[in-house]
Amino acid sequence: MTIPLQSRRKKPRAPSSGPLTDLEARVSPRWWDEIFDELYLKTDGDVVENAELTRREIDLFLELLPLARDAKVLDLCCGQGRHSLELAKRGFANVAGIDRSAFLLQQARLRAQAAGLPVRFHQADARALPVDDERFDAALVLGNSFGYFERASDDELMLREIYRTLCASGKVLLDVSDGAHVRKHFEPRSWEWIAEDMFTCRERALSAAGDQLITREMTTHVERGVVADRFYAERLYDRLEMEALLTRSGFAVLQGPAQFASTSTRNQDLGMMAQRLIFIAQKRPG
Repeated sequence: MTIPLQSRRKKPRAPSSGPLTDLEARVSPRWWDEIFDELYLKTDGDVVENAELTRREIDLFLELLPLARDAKVLDLCCGQGRHSLELAKRGFANVAGIDRSAFLLQQARLRAQAAGLPVRFHQADARALPVDDERFDAALVLGNSFGYFERASDDELMLREIYRTLCASGKVLLDVSDGAHVRKHFEPRSWEWIAEDMFTCRERALSAAGDQLITREMTTHVERGVVADRFYAERLYDRLEMEALLTRSGFAVLQGPAQFASTSTRNQDLGMMAQRLIFIAQKRPG
C-alpha cells in the first residue's frame, strides 16, 4: 500500500536546543514580544485563565484599594483582560486596559464584546503610554506583570509613566512576585501537563547578578515533539527594594505589602505566581 505524500509529512518541530549551561545568554532583550500568544494561555492557563482566582484577586484588590464605581481605572499589562472584565462585571464603567501583546488584546476585545462589557483596550509599551489629557484615579499592575525589562531603569520609567497618567491624588496597586521568597525557593527544574497531549518542562536559574530569575520553558506535544523552546527573565524585588523604587518614582507607599498566594486548577507548577506582594502607593505632589 502506498501512503499518500501528505500523510507522510510531519509538522516541523520548533527550533530547540539540548542541555545549556547558561540560560541567561539565551534570553532576548524583548522576550515579552515573543511569548504572549495562544500557547501562553495554555502554559499559564491554570492561573491566568482561572475565573475563580480572578474573582478572589479582585475581591482582595478592592478591599485594599476601595474604588467608586465611576472611578477611572487603568489596568496596565492587562493581557487578555481578565481583571478589566471582572471589574466591568462589577459595575466599573470607566476601565481601560493597555498591553503590548496584539494577540492577548484581540482576545480581550472579543471577550468584552461577547459579554457586552464597556472596556477600552489599547496596545502600547508600558514605558510610553498613549495617555495625554486623560487622568486616572487608579492604576493596577497585576499578575506579576512587572520587572520584564532588560534594565532596572526601565522598571522605574514604567512607574514614572504611571505617575504621569494619574490624577493629583491617584493611587497605584502593584501586584508582584515576592522576590525574597523566589530567590530561596524557586524550583530549578519542574514539569507539568498543560493538556492531555502536551506538557511543559521548565529550567530556572538566577542571573549572574542575582537580580533576575531566568526561565527556560520547553513545551512538547506527545505526537509532534517540541513545539516551543522559550527563554525569559523577570527581575526580583523584595519588600524594601520595591518600596524604594516606588518612592524614587514619586509615590508614597501607604502601607506594608499584603501577601497573596495563588491557586491553580492544575495545582502543579505555580512558579513566580506562587507567593506575591501587593503594594498600594499614592502619587505625591510633583
